[in-house]
Amino acid sequence: MKRLIIIVIALLNVYSFSMADETVGAFDERAEIPINRKIRNKHPQKITKTLDGITFFSDYDNGSLADVVAISQNVFSCAIYSETGVSGEAQYWFRFQMFGVAGQTITLNINHAKNPRPVISFDGVSWRRMTAAEAPNTASVVFTFDPEQDFAEIAFFFPAGLEEIYQKTSALVRRHDYVTSEIIGLSEQKRQLWMVSATNPSAPDSMKHRVWVHSRVHAGEATATHVMLGFLEQITEDSPLGERLRQFCIFNVVPVVNVDGVYLGHTRWDSLGRDIERGWCPPVVIPETLALKNQVDPFMAGSNPIEVALNLHSTVGSFKDTFFFKHTGASVTPAFEAIQQRFIDAFDNATPLFDSLSAQTCALAKCRFIESYFWNNWGENVMAMTHEGHFFRRITDNEWITDDDYRALGRAMAACLVEYFELPQYAPQLWMLN
Repeated sequence: MKRLIIIVIALLNVYSFSMADETVGAFDERAEIPINRKIRNKHPQKITKTLDGITFFSDYDNGSLADVVAISQNVFSCAIYSETGVSGEAQYWFRFQMFGVAGQTITLNINHAKNPRPVISFDGVSWRRMTAAEAPNTASVVFTFDPEQDFAEIAFFFPAGLEEIYQKTSALVRRHDYVTSEIIGLSEQKRQLWMVSATNPSAPDSMKHRVWVHSRVHAGEATATHVMLGFLEQITEDSPLGERLRQFCIFNVVPVVNVDGVYLGHTRWDSLGRDIERGWCPPVVIPETLALKNQVDPFMAGSNPIEVALNLHSTVGSFKDTFFFKHTGASVTPAFEAIQQRFIDAFDNATPLFDSLSAQTCALAKCRFIESYFWNNWGENVMAMTHEGHFFRRITDNEWITDDDYRALGRAMAACLVEYFELPQYAPQLWMLN
């Protein structure tokens, strides 16, 4: 009976999420950030399937599991959804719930080679890395559930669905008068894109540097969300550092760009299989990319143009460290290479969780990326760079990296702006002395 009640509640949540209002109504920036909840077509990665008394469920925000088949008693083969895009196949993200597992030992044959230690939750809220016994290899996971544990949720990495991201973001917006939010566009499936802005409104803008951050252009790159949340926490914090940053900076943060892909549980592409990241060659037609461009252009034409633009991503592979893609060679100038390195060094100085052990360089594409757009139009005036997280071990103690580590990296990414911009000490009445 308990399992039946849980399943019914979950299905009701899916129904309410699907049937909610599709329109963009009046917006109260102090209220919780809403989501346009569009009636969606059935997608193959959104399943509800019961085998041997165990229900596998992925038909919810950010859920993804293509299929599950019973192999033998309490042994199941789980198929990860493979999405087809204009640039090929993408496949590694999974997230699903299991009901009816109490008192059982269950083996799931599932490919998690791109993260040897996925994560598990027993309440859908708190998550932890699987142990070595639970993830003995990269092709299966094994769990023994206590008699009172009738529910579990499994994910590739510490997950952050669309509603989860907006709830955490809006909590920061509601907490502070100097933080605002607004709708900046609609996705292909009419979900809302948001931008959060933070600054000290009492300090004159003439003293300020504008910093742009956007996250989660590729749907499965969950580390980017945790970095973004840490960044937001630092710039909104009631502390001398937070006040210093707001006095001398204007921050514009887009918490999630690929809103459709995140909701659908995709690994990389948008709802039509397009790569939003590579949509900057003219004409810009992808709605999410256009929404970013429609913010960037007036900022760059204004009195406080963007000076730092950070593009937050994740990458697969056993990297020793997170890294920035530093643009080099004939695609940029030596002066711009130095500007990028100055930011990387400032970030290195701000946290023990980064030591530039996996430094990466590349030529800047002519037009396809937002960094290309900044370079082609404003050159050395904008330090635009991509940061890549990974799913393996942190550099401090060689333990598996976590969502908390990425939030700490996000806080450091904000803190390093003090060194990068050489910001003065916080002085509440500094502008009155000019």
